[in-house]
Amino acid sequence: MIQAELTPVEGRSFPRAIQVLATLAILGLLASAWKARVALASMTLPSELLLLAGLAAVVVLWSYLNILFSTTRVSNEAISQGWLWRTSVQLRDIAQVKLLRFKPLDFLVAPRLVVRAGALGNTTFHVADPAVLAVVDLLVHGQVEPAEAAST
Repeated sequence: MIQAELTPVEGRSFPRAIQVLATLAILGLLASAWKARVALASMTLPSELLLLAGLAAVVVLWSYLNILFSTTRVSNEAISQGWLWRTSVQLRDIAQVKLLRFKPLDFLVAPRLVVRAGALGNTTFHVADPAVLAVVDLLVHGQVEPAEAAST
């Protein structure tokens, strides 16, 4: 890890393409529910099934909102990600880092920073913002890659 002072930076966790695809998936799910509303209204469903469907809807909605609003932040003290509740790992606790990235698909697949922090185990941070990714590259490799240094 590098010991130099970092400029704290924050940006979105997921690429715009993923946010658009998630929105289209939610719209498709809502459209199919709308089409099935008459058939569902005429059925007698057990309360356990309704509870399960309600919990599934909460999980889907929570995941969708996480994709839309989640941000990743890197500061001199910690790396954190989230929107309502944040997952955070202190830089001083990090034992190992891996940056999982396939550059041609950065627009579609968010690069992932996998961090091993002592007894905490592995934590994965999604990084879609180029400014945050440049700081992550600095943390992982000790230098900014030439193509990114020219653009910043």
